[in-house]
Amino acid sequence: MRLATLLKEIEHRPMRDAWYDVDVCDVVCDSRRVRPGCLFVCIPGLVSDGHAFAQDAVSKGAAALLVTHELPLDVPQVVVNDARDALAAISAAFFGDGSARMQVVGITGTAGKTTVAHMVEHIVREAGGRPGLIGTTGCRFAGNQVPTTFTTPLARDLQELLGHMADAGCNVAALEVSSHAILTRRCARTHFAVTAFTNLSREHLELHKTMEDYFATKARFLVQGDAQARVVCAMDEGGRRLARLLRKSGQPYYEVSTDAAAQVRLQSYTPRGLDGGLVEAKVCGMHVSMELRLPGDFNARNALVAIGIANALGLDPGSSARALEGFVGAPGRMERIREADEQGLCVLVDYAHTPVELSGAIRVTRASTNGRLAVVFGYGGACDPGNRPLMGHIAAEADLAVVTSDNPLFEDPQQIARQIVAGMGERPSRAIVRIDRREAIREALMWARPGDTVLIAGKGHEQTQTTGHVTMPFDDRVVAREELARLVTC
Repeated sequence: MRLATLLKEIEHRPMRDAWYDVDVCDVVCDSRRVRPGCLFVCIPGLVSDGHAFAQDAVSKGAAALLVTHELPLDVPQVVVNDARDALAAISAAFFGDGSARMQVVGITGTAGKTTVAHMVEHIVREAGGRPGLIGTTGCRFAGNQVPTTFTTPLARDLQELLGHMADAGCNVAALEVSSHAILTRRCARTHFAVTAFTNLSREHLELHKTMEDYFATKARFLVQGDAQARVVCAMDEGGRRLARLLRKSGQPYYEVSTDAAAQVRLQSYTPRGLDGGLVEAKVCGMHVSMELRLPGDFNARNALVAIGIANALGLDPGSSARALEGFVGAPGRMERIREADEQGLCVLVDYAHTPVELSGAIRVTRASTNGRLAVVFGYGGACDPGNRPLMGHIAAEADLAVVTSDNPLFEDPQQIARQIVAGMGERPSRAIVRIDRREAIREALMWARPGDTVLIAGKGHEQTQTTGHVTMPFDDRVVAREELARLVTC
């Protein structure tokens, strides 16, 4: 594609001759992905500046550079004021502006994004649509499975995926939108039919520093965006505050709450243990009833957010509720390891990696357990250290807490474990530290007896463990099955 064609999408100024004649075979912002003929976009990042890699990109054959200031390199250059917005705009044009050819749903919030996105995908498919999904568990559409590195892909990769989805005939794409993505504008130039908010609790303060900044980042996505519809779960203070901001700004939205005036009103939730629960609700005046197969009142809220989104997309609430009765959950979200049933145990793998999520998972499993409860968990490196003692305090409510590693990255896993145990106060005897995650899972399974429950929390669907520069295969679900089999043969 001619560079001149792409540049019609952005404000710019050329700094080298003949830039308009350049043919571009790709758009990249990572010098490691440069190939001859591509346009290299220099992004001033949070950690490093892409301009520092421009020479490397040119040596690999980059046909042109997009920069925020001219560089002393003999290659066509285009100068822009905002490289992130330019990258998104050019990428959208290069890959066919997929979000303009289908309905894109953007879901943000601390927890529940993955489950809601999978629910929306399920509802659309059951309604006869062709959905796509982009999020923490990867990307899938039209029979394709594409792994992703981030919850929300970088702007260039996001536009490529959306373009492929639209080309494949998808009519709806459910997209998880992280606070990192909002902050770095990965979703710029993406057309959203619906944006949604699930909840807000402490997370990513290593990036945002304060909860106020974290909330403001999430709120900006809904308040300042130009979506056709918005869905807000106003069942925590973050959601209620966001609802007030939308009312003040005059933005219409669907509220999910227990309030009688809410467009999506939760009337009652009757838990059925780990088998799910009965949800009674009213959606825009229509009564809906559904037997969810997912445990926890938090999943009832997730389901209503998904139904609110589906309603905004023009789908019938009753049909959406019936569709969700067949939904078995997202990977690694309260996922039951059925091989444990034969030994009289209940083993669950869940992505709970924040205090609120761990608290909810423990609460649900405790209420559904006739016997004792063990929890295996850790906390990731380079993440908000203030959450570590909070996680320990919550896990101390279990009969056994096995503290282990969870992607420690370049931090000392022993130090992370000590910070977690410190939060247990006078109950450190409840904790066993086993830094090796396999050993931790084995310890909890060996401790358990018929009637007990083991909750393995933190990694969920993840299939690797990263320590320093080394990333090794590790899937809690696979390891749990292996260790259960080992116990049988011992």
